Amino acid sequence: MDRDDLSAAFTVSEGRAAGLSPGRMRSRAFDAPFWGTRSARDLEDDERLRLLLSALPSHTFACGATAGVVLGLPLPLALEKRAYTEPLVGVPLEHNRIRRPGVRGRALAIGEDDVVTVGGIRCTSPARTWCELAGVLGLGQLVAVTDRILSRLDPLATREQLEEVHRRVGRSRGAAQRPLALEWSSSRSESPRESELRVLLLQAGLPMPECNVEVFHGRRFVARVDMMYAHARLIIEYDGDYHRDRDQWSRDASRRAELESLGYRVTVVTARDFDDPRALVARIRRLLAGA
Repeated sequence: MDRDDLSAAFTVSEGRAAGLSPGRMRSRAFDAPFWGTRSARDLEDDERLRLLLSALPSHTFACGATAGVVLGLPLPLALEKRAYTEPLVGVPLEHNRIRRPGVRGRALAIGEDDVVTVGGIRCTSPARTWCELAGVLGLGQLVAVTDRILSRLDPLATREQLEEVHRRVGRSRGAAQRPLALEWSSSRSESPRESELRVLLLQAGLPMPECNVEVFHGRRFVARVDMMYAHARLIIEYDGDYHRDRDQWSRDASRRAELESLGYRVTVVTARDFDDPRALVARIRRLLAGA
């Protein structure tokens, strides 16, 4: 390897092979994202993680929340940030866990299909990552991850695969809530907030709502709604920040007016409602009772 073959980010061993002196690699021309690595520019999060793993033994892999962000799973913002700034790196149980500054190491009992490669990054599979995340997420957050993995639009694993890994991993941290997350999951859910709202309702003893239901008037398509209690003709819509756009707000208002003209009741939930979940649940309960 020569200097022309070096990319903007490389390991110290690659730099040495290309003829860079130790003094040159310690100069201000390069940053050291992790021990044993160098970079000539700021790196994106995935690039930093890819560089780190290239500097580690070939049997290492991202796991836990770090595997979660590689797989594109919905994680709380603080956990997502730490997943990149302090990557969690795993090794098979028979190897010594990784110990170096800025990296958290774990040794895991890994099955044959428990490690995959995504975007050039080795990480635990969606099913195995789900098991690991169960130990650090609340139930609503875990259901949101489960919904994403089982999504009918872009499934990452099957329910049977999640159940199999749950049985195999056994009584690890988070094992108690994994079966409930599966029971309360929905492959039709399309946003983490919808998932968390559904869990709030179920925890309060309310029935499971249908998710992302298409409403027709005769053969005419009217709307696809976030949640519905068909027996009560009650529709629950979660409005995120993008609904504040003037055009989107106008479309939402027309859509709700059309649904109400057909005899449905529509209640809107926003992020502010999660600040007082008891009041939110009480509102839905009153609406169901008044059906």
